[in-house]
Amino acid sequence: MEIQTLQSGNVTIVAVTGVVDTSTVADLNAVFEDLVDRGVQNFVIDLSNVTFMDSSGLAALAGLYKRIRIGHGDVRLCSLPPEMRRIIELTRFDRVFGIFEDRDAAVASFTE
Repeated sequence: MEIQTLQSGNVTIVAVTGVVDTSTVADLNAVFEDLVDRGVQNFVIDLSNVTFMDSSGLAALAGLYKRIRIGHGDVRLCSLPPEMRRIIELTRFDRVFGIFEDRDAAVASFTE
């Protein structure tokens, strides 16, 4: 798994590539922890290049959401491949997270 972080104004984009499962999720959680500790409040998680995500990956997303929503920020998901969209809908995460077609739309949603 690879993780890239990018800044767009007051929004941090976390682009995840590869497999997110019990063997890799600690790295994702470490990135989330570091960003939260640095005061990041607005996240866009780009899942366009995720090939597989198990329940530990979903738990990482839910944990980030819970920590951020306690403050005044938000977490949005974007660019979900069909398989990821199906998982997000089956787990009803689409009722929790804002889901956007691409990064630009997700980032722009923070200014609306």
